[in-house]
Amino acid sequence: MIGMYRRRERLLSAENNVRPVLVSFEQSRMDGGFSASTSAVGCAEVISKHPLNSLLVSSGFARTYGLTFPSSLPLIVQLSSASKHAVPSWNRTVVCSVLEALRSGAEGVALHLAIGNEYEEKMLQDFGTISEEAHSYGLPVLLSIFAKGDRIVQEYDRALISDSILLGSELGADIIAVPYSGHQESFAQAIGEATAPVLLTGTHGATSFDAYCSSIENGLSCGADGVIVPFQVLPAEGQIEALERVQSIAKLPEEPAKEDV
Repeated sequence: MIGMYRRRERLLSAENNVRPVLVSFEQSRMDGGFSASTSAVGCAEVISKHPLNSLLVSSGFARTYGLTFPSSLPLIVQLSSASKHAVPSWNRTVVCSVLEALRSGAEGVALHLAIGNEYEEKMLQDFGTISEEAHSYGLPVLLSIFAKGDRIVQEYDRALISDSILLGSELGADIIAVPYSGHQESFAQAIGEATAPVLLTGTHGATSFDAYCSSIENGLSCGADGVIVPFQVLPAEGQIEALERVQSIAKLPEEPAKEDV
């Protein structure tokens, strides 16, 4: 397990006193709500010009564009996927093996878990199988949890998101990714009880980049360990500047200088 912990530390390193900022092209393809350029070529060009902690992509994206990225940029390969036209939209299917992810250059793998629907049991079983295999190769598993289903009234409900964080801990996820609930007290309490780093995903219903930045700023203030930025939320013009803005928000507060005794 030492290899897993070493890789996780590299994926989430707080360089230059900034919390980890990961970019996800895979999530952009499935989510909607923003008008921006989401082409694979455009994403690869932006990422190759701007330093990041890690990149979350499909195995096909990694194979096609992996050599265009700096060798120092760790890749997390998404193993479960769906199209935005899926019926129901919350179903996710494992489409890539751990070995294929390794061949694609992965230093970690990722899975989706949608709770509160008829496919939750299947996705839980997928996580159990994939997690055991990934750990046998020393790879950390990032579990992105979201509430979707016919019985889910409000996917950003504070109780649902708190339960998602605790569920990720109970399942033994190495990195937990959830959207910010918008309720600081309950979100901070759940993060404080988590047994793994918690990253922010989603936009809390935001439909603009400014609103997205406000949401992640509030989530980070609750103790979240970093941010997964869907490439889609970046404005079509000035994507590098937008990433720099997110990183400025993720900057760790400076420790007060110690007074000489």
